[in-house]
Amino acid sequence: MYNFTEFLKNLSRSSKIPFNVVTQDGNLLYTSDLDVKNSHITNFSIMLGSVTSIISLEKQYENCIALLKYTIENKYTQLFLSKEQAVIDILENREISIDNININLPFLKNGCYVILISVNGSKYEALNIIKQIYDNEVVVSLIYNDIIIVIGEFSEVQQHIESIKESISSDLYCECYVSYGDITYDIKGIKKAYNDAIECMIFGKKFDIKDHIFNYNKMLFEKIVYNIDPKIKQELLYMLKDKFDAFDSQMIVTIEQFVDCGLNISDAARKLYVHRNTLIYRLDKIKKETNFDIRNFKDASVFLIAFLIWKGNKVE
Repeated sequence: MYNFTEFLKNLSRSSKIPFNVVTQDGNLLYTSDLDVKNSHITNFSIMLGSVTSIISLEKQYENCIALLKYTIENKYTQLFLSKEQAVIDILENREISIDNININLPFLKNGCYVILISVNGSKYEALNIIKQIYDNEVVVSLIYNDIIIVIGEFSEVQQHIESIKESISSDLYCECYVSYGDITYDIKGIKKAYNDAIECMIFGKKFDIKDHIFNYNKMLFEKIVYNIDPKIKQELLYMLKDKFDAFDSQMIVTIEQFVDCGLNISDAARKLYVHRNTLIYRLDKIKKETNFDIRNFKDASVFLIAFLIWKGNKVE
């Protein structure tokens, strides 16, 4: 939000009115170093998109409140909301002109990604971090239906996603989940990419995919498991639930890593930082306790379906 912050600074200097701007979550957008505990300070609220914010200034400037409110809200709309509204119009199937698309979503013709971000913390603070990351780039970011959407032209989308996730997780100390689908070149593609990302966000959270980054094109197996007949799910749970419940965290990680490595013992042992013989011992133990040898593809397939169903039930 660098450009908006610069605007607030210039407005304060040109008007010679010192003020502070803080969001409802306590996120400081701009400060003139006012002492807000001072009895000569007054507060009033403004709307920055869907976010309520508070402006603090000295009471001697109370007659300027209406003008400040209009100026700041109008500038925020100019900087952000026209692009945000274009995205919302597309997602809600409203008519949108070609000129509107070219002005607000110029990257669409070259191909763009729709990235969704869910956080166990303040969505507004997370959105502010994203806006700071892409301040000088043509990227649209907004909160829609309680989730953050980021749309832009990303040549290395995985690197961008990892950077976003790391920035939010480290700055806000909260869980961060990211999902995305295919690159898209038109407004119909934006709607599809959004729906795909929503779907794989559901799968990723339900089955507790470990890195919290969900690529729709790599989650077909989870989609199949999600849509299995409930009766079959119950049969598989009845067969293996007690076994899974009895496994400790070390054994759970072993199963996940072995599957992620394509049932390759050497690769999995290396990722688990254990000797190959140690991993073989654990796999033998799984076979002994469940009657499934997950070194065998057919056994592993049924075992993993049951394992994901069990994980999904735990999340619920």
